[in-house]
Amino acid sequence: MTKRTFQFEPYVAHNGNINCLRIGRKSGRVMVTGGQDHLVNMWAIGKSNVIMSLEGHEDSVESVCFDTAEELVVAGSSQGIIKLWDLDKQQVVRTLSGGHNKSCGSVDFHPFGEFFCVGIC
Repeated sequence: MTKRTFQFEPYVAHNGNINCLRIGRKSGRVMVTGGQDHLVNMWAIGKSNVIMSLEGHEDSVESVCFDTAEELVVAGSSQGIIKLWDLDKQQVVRTLSGGHNKSCGSVDFHPFGEFFCVGIC
């Protein structure tokens, strides 16, 4: 078995805890983080500066995910609010609420990108 070398890249990503992180599946060159500061930040892997910071959540972001094409990001908050962002426009295209106050612990797009699923804790 070949020995692999790993490199640790520290990022100052949020004011507070980073609660979640996902790497884009299409390119493998971008990642998105969600934080205690209510922000969703997008990064180019290997670069230390934020590409874009998406605002709109009113509480901690607990889960994030790119769609397959890396054109959309879905994020869920600790209060169960789900926001879908268009990355080209850098704006929220849909906000969903299940009428509850439970944390959105996971989000994921279907591989064909037609819908996404949400796990509420």
